[in-house]
Amino acid sequence: MIKNLVWRGLPALALAALPVLAAVPAADAASSSRTVHSVRAQESLRADSRFYAPATLGKNQAWTSGNGRAILRVQSDGNVVLYKDNRPAWQAPNVYPNADRLVMQEDGNLVVYNKAGQPLWAAGTWHKGRYLAVQDDGNVVVYNNANRPVWATNTGD
Repeated sequence: MIKNLVWRGLPALALAALPVLAAVPAADAASSSRTVHSVRAQESLRADSRFYAPATLGKNQAWTSGNGRAILRVQSDGNVVLYKDNRPAWQAPNVYPNADRLVMQEDGNLVVYNKAGQPLWAAGTWHKGRYLAVQDDGNVVVYNNANRPVWATNTGD
């Protein structure tokens, strides 16, 4: 319900309803007997963030994993950095200090551009990539149409 209200342009009404909705248990939750008993079962419920082309990450912007553990950022200093658990885990090679934006292109390639629109670095996923995932395990991955990885930062657990 909240999503529908925000989508239709009623964010104030949606936010006003939040305390009321939070206090009332969902109908399916009250009747559900499903309980998660293991860490492995909880891991299968993770919500990696996916970014489909055309998607652009500009300077001073970030894409974050579903659990907030991984953050891919184009920094104000012109660097592209992946933070995992609030520590730098990977950076795009040879882009500092000139990176202006990171683009998941419609041709499937992940590319860093400077202000003049010149490519500084590319993942080499041209005609291979379908979407970029910032994963809860701290990895950033470009997946193909078959949901198989074609490039990764290799920073996952």
